[in-house]
Amino acid sequence: MMKTNKWIWILAAVVLAGILVIASQVGSRKLEITEHFPSEAIRRIDIINDSWDLEVEESADNQIHVDITGRQKDKKKTPVAVTRKANRLIIQQDKQIGGAFSAFTFQKEGTIRVSIPKNTVEEVSVVNNEGDLNFRALAAHELIVQNQAGNVKFNQTEADSANFNLMEGDLTVNNRSFGKMDVAAKGNDLYFKNVTSLIMNVFSNSGEIVLNGMGEKGEKRIETKTGDIQVVYQTAPSSLKVAVENTKGDSTVHLADFLTTKDTDGDVNGTIGAGENSLYVKSYSGSIGVK
Repeated sequence: MMKTNKWIWILAAVVLAGILVIASQVGSRKLEITEHFPSEAIRRIDIINDSWDLEVEESADNQIHVDITGRQKDKKKTPVAVTRKANRLIIQQDKQIGGAFSAFTFQKEGTIRVSIPKNTVEEVSVVNNEGDLNFRALAAHELIVQNQAGNVKFNQTEADSANFNLMEGDLTVNNRSFGKMDVAAKGNDLYFKNVTSLIMNVFSNSGEIVLNGMGEKGEKRIETKTGDIQVVYQTAPSSLKVAVENTKGDSTVHLADFLTTKDTDGDVNGTIGAGENSLYVKSYSGSIGVK
């Protein structure tokens, strides 16, 4: 009897889920928006996104393309607006209010895709609430990302200056080049692979930080309050000053020709060569490894 009741509840849950999915689509309609802008006329792009997925990539021509596909729940209001004010392009996706079942979301409502020619736009600014962000082959003078929730990925992206402020969601950065990069994260895992930057400041309140394939050139400061930090250089550094501080946890530095001036369970200081470049790593609770 108990097994029968169990299967009845499971069946009821499946049926209810199906009803909610269907009901959430009732009254909504397919939304498709395509806009094109000459790149020489746009100096800045501002993207304000509530919950849709966002993709930013390199354009195949000399124009900026905005392609939007998704569902529109409110017939009276388009969920995404694309406006131009002088040399500024604004893309804004607002929260949709639909019928009685609009609070139940079982699939992504839509995707915003922005294609930008390399080295044409001075600034790209993104304020994101909870959608996933994916940047591919983007090159701009300044890049600013504020992310409330949602995973953020960068691949083959370049910027003279990059500033990331993350509340939730993991950050993954691959094959990327910066003049200066600042990352402030609250509770995130941060993964960097083959990233070069003359000045790099990475801070996470809690979460793992992994930098793989690092270049030695420049100044790097990596810090987390709670979490492990791993730094792996692509090639053996030849002129590097290293300072590692760890309040609770083990610290290890395995670098060729590394001359230590301080070596305890928590703290390790030393220099390779003339020490023209620098690495500072700090964790209040977690292990640190540099190699």
